[in-house]
Amino acid sequence: MKKYLFRGGALLGISAILSKLVSFFRDRLLLDIFPTEKVDIVFAAFRIPDFFYYLFVGATISVIFLPRVIDLKEKEKLEYFSSFLWGVLFFFGGLSLLGIFSVEFLVQLFAKGFDKHLQGEIATLSQLLFGSVFLLSLSGVFAAFLQAKQKFISIALAPLFYMSGICIGLFLFRDSFGLLIIGYSAIFGGFLHLFANMLYFFLNKGKIGFFWKKPISAWKNFQADFWRRVLNNSAFQLNQSADILIASFLITGSITAFSIGTNLGHFLLSIVGFSVANSAFPKLTKHKFNWSKQKIILHNALKWILLFCIPATIFALFFLREILELGFGLSDTPLEMTHTVFFWTVLSLPAACMIPVLSRVFLANDDTSTPLWINFCSLLGATGLAAYLSLIVFPPEKAILGLALGNFTANFLTLGLFWFFFQRKIKMTSVDSI
Repeated sequence: MKKYLFRGGALLGISAILSKLVSFFRDRLLLDIFPTEKVDIVFAAFRIPDFFYYLFVGATISVIFLPRVIDLKEKEKLEYFSSFLWGVLFFFGGLSLLGIFSVEFLVQLFAKGFDKHLQGEIATLSQLLFGSVFLLSLSGVFAAFLQAKQKFISIALAPLFYMSGICIGLFLFRDSFGLLIIGYSAIFGGFLHLFANMLYFFLNKGKIGFFWKKPISAWKNFQADFWRRVLNNSAFQLNQSADILIASFLITGSITAFSIGTNLGHFLLSIVGFSVANSAFPKLTKHKFNWSKQKIILHNALKWILLFCIPATIFALFFLREILELGFGLSDTPLEMTHTVFFWTVLSLPAACMIPVLSRVFLANDDTSTPLWINFCSLLGATGLAAYLSLIVFPPEKAILGLALGNFTANFLTLGLFWFFFQRKIKMTSVDSI
């Protein structure tokens, strides 16, 4: 298991570090190039297509693809992969087109606090970003197949290509296209992401056939399973979208402060949390319903997470202001707001990084109901707390604290509930074996 974690998790972790650094550079470019009001627009525009991408594809593909493909014969794997790819192409392609044509309505749901002129700019940029997430959705299918084969090279490189594509576009063509360069650059980055995974797929002798819902055994109860997993992801995505919606009613710069503060505060979530979770998930799936084996895998994974997260959290808490000043050039009110979000987010970082691993323990055992209710109860409760504190309790200049406290509550409450139900599963299994 340790060798497996090092081989997959370390490679994905290194990639995530580089990708995260590039994403920070992207945010710095945005702050240097555009006024705060325009940067608010950028983060709000990303949230609309990202909601649908992470709901239906980004956080769903691997956890629904891997358990079904792992025990298939080689010919059946080809059939299942091909069927899955065509399904994503038509389903998410259609959804992206629907999003492009109904974007003005979506802006009302996601960013109603902006005035009409700014809502129009958000809508135009979001239309372009729907194109980028469509490319990412296709790339995700190739990545899931490669993950099942324990081939991690392109999975590690693709996110770095995506972020680099956006940065290159911003740096070279910002004067030519203005705010729209972000959308064009995201499409270019999405193409690079897809190309990397497709190329590595074919280099590993992968094939695509014209199959639909084959083999039958792998597609049994697929629809019900898919929608359960979508519902499981929906609580987190609704929470993220609700936070942006709440921030759109606050003072200018609130969305930027919240986005940068949470991204920076969760800097190890993709580097450690998701990397360890993604590398451990195939192993957990192989030991389906074997809770004693899975307990060992889980404990090893959590040890690695805490080994990195605790020192990083302590370091970040001591140098919060310096990181924001030097890394992002923030000062005055934007600095104070981002500092508030960063502080409470990084304080809950260890909890946030452990949640993906605990969630995958249940998903590996075909239990989608428990994560669903845990996420809904904790995240919706935390969102309600954030809305109450931000819009009612705190004054406008301090309202960002409500969003920060909401995220802090969500992370620890979710972790606590996952751990409680995992221990309950262990005890129930022990009783049944007596």
